[in-house]
Amino acid sequence: MAQITISCSIPVDDEVVTEFLHKYVLCSRVGAARKLRMGEKGCFYTCSLYQEDHAKVSRLIRRMLAFFESKDILLTILKIGAQDSWDEVDPEQRDPWKFSPQALLALLDAAPNGNA
Repeated sequence: MAQITISCSIPVDDEVVTEFLHKYVLCSRVGAARKLRMGEKGCFYTCSLYQEDHAKVSRLIRRMLAFFESKDILLTILKIGAQDSWDEVDPEQRDPWKFSPQALLALLDAAPNGNA
C-alpha cells in the first residue's frame, strides 16, 4: 500500500507545535523540536496506509492536518508506492513525490483497491 511521510515545509520553532507532536506522534520533546527546526528534511511522521491500523492512522493524520492548518504551517507530504523505497526519493528534488493535504485526505477516504 501507499507510504507517506510528513514534515513542515519550512523550519518551525514553536512550543505548542512541539508539544502537539510529543503528545500525538509520541516522540520526545527534544526530538520533535529538532525535527521541526529541520523543515522539509525533518520528517516527523511516516506510515503505510491501509494496514490493519488504518482507522487509527487515518484519525491521527486528519488531526495532524487540521492542527497544522490551524497554525498556518504548510506541510510537505511525500507519497511512494508499496513497492517503492524511500531511498529512491532524492532529498534535494522531492517534487515528484509531493502530495497535497487535500489529496492525502482523499486517499484516506478511498478503499485500498481504489473504490470509495
